[in-house]
Amino acid sequence: MPNLVIYDLETSDSSLHFSQILECAMILVNDNLQELDRAVFHARLNKTFIPHPGALITNKISIKRLKETNLSEYQMTKQLVDTLSKWGKNISMGWNSTNFDRNIIRSTMFRNLEKTYILNSNGNSEADLIHVARSAHLFYPGSIKTGTTSKGNAEFKLTSISAANDLKHEDKHTALSDCEATLSTAKLLKEKAKSVWDSSMLTTSKQEVMKILENEQMVIVTENYGGGPRPHLVTYLCPHPKFTWPLCVDLRHDIDHLLTLNVHHLKEELKGKPKPVRTIKHSAHPILMNPSYLNNFEPYNAIGMTKLLERAKKIKMNKEFAEKVSLIKKEEVEEKEANNQVDKFVEETIYSGGFPGSKDQKVIEDLNQTDNWKDKYNLRNKFTDERYSYFAKRLIYENSPELLDQTEYKQISKFFADNFLSTEKKPFTTIPSAMQAIDDLRNKHEGNDEIISQLEEINGYIEELQTMYEKAK
Repeated sequence: MPNLVIYDLETSDSSLHFSQILECAMILVNDNLQELDRAVFHARLNKTFIPHPGALITNKISIKRLKETNLSEYQMTKQLVDTLSKWGKNISMGWNSTNFDRNIIRSTMFRNLEKTYILNSNGNSEADLIHVARSAHLFYPGSIKTGTTSKGNAEFKLTSISAANDLKHEDKHTALSDCEATLSTAKLLKEKAKSVWDSSMLTTSKQEVMKILENEQMVIVTENYGGGPRPHLVTYLCPHPKFTWPLCVDLRHDIDHLLTLNVHHLKEELKGKPKPVRTIKHSAHPILMNPSYLNNFEPYNAIGMTKLLERAKKIKMNKEFAEKVSLIKKEEVEEKEANNQVDKFVEETIYSGGFPGSKDQKVIEDLNQTDNWKDKYNLRNKFTDERYSYFAKRLIYENSPELLDQTEYKQISKFFADNFLSTEKKPFTTIPSAMQAIDDLRNKHEGNDEIISQLEEINGYIEELQTMYEKAK
């Protein structure tokens, strides 16, 4: 089995496409979770992002430190890529990383003209330890202790897990401390719920997930909703016609009834809850368990293995049903796209804009092979895809602005000024929205001198950006 890279990020915002990595920590371990190496990266603030005050309050990184850090985001990204390349093929594992950290890394790589899918390509794959913890809690009750939410449900925040299991987690919301807590939790899960751990190591790539779904009559998948993890016994039906996600039928339902429905009535039936057809995000590290655990879960234990196997076989053999479901899913996507025709910022095209063509890929490689910013400047307009030209100019604007001619510099400055000074709602933090957040946080933390002092420092920095961009208008 390949090594694992346990990682965590501290960022400037919660936006997946418009957030900067301020701090990244990674611990390389072998398959026995023994440490082999570690690395921590820091970056100074980009002037092409407005940090969200709430994020800076959470990660407690001062503006002073963010200004004084030697590395730009571009330089930090280069170090991150070099370190991962040196460490070789691995499984990257974070805590709740599927929903946040891995998307931040992808966006960072995308706008810095690096390998967008560095964590899950060229033999690398991804895992999310929170999925393992939820499945362990479900299949081996008591194997891991959790916190409790205000509604009395199990809480799977890393801080709660650490506290409940007496794991060292001193500097919460710092990348390295969160990394170490994640590693400690991984060791606990591997020891206390080994079957779940072993199963989780089989589904770190979508290719392996597909092999299991196609070859097995049925599997149990864990989904988290309604206050906690839930088991669903499913049989693979077909790929999603647009996104290729595996579509699976939940075997708790009356399959004979579903098979008799025409497309119109089936479409209505699929809207019901629990969902008759469940989507498995096969690149998001789903945990798939053997049906032998069924005796612990209703309503499957009441239906019985014989009936469930019969239902699974009917699904596997019915191509017409798969075609109906595929058609319905295709229509759903088309309806949603027709109702969602909005202009996107370049950063938001990471998944919709496609991969670079061969010519653009060659320009990207040439740009990355030189450390000379003048050479990068000369390459900026050689892209056929305007997205990459935009990113190249943005990198020069951040790292070597003196190379830009006056017209180009003013054009880029005005673009960011128009967006950052806008009072309209944007998919990123603007200067007015940052100022409003500071006021809200002042009221929330009135009397907390430490936080109020940090807010004043953040306020000063936002005012500096405001002055700079007002001059660019």
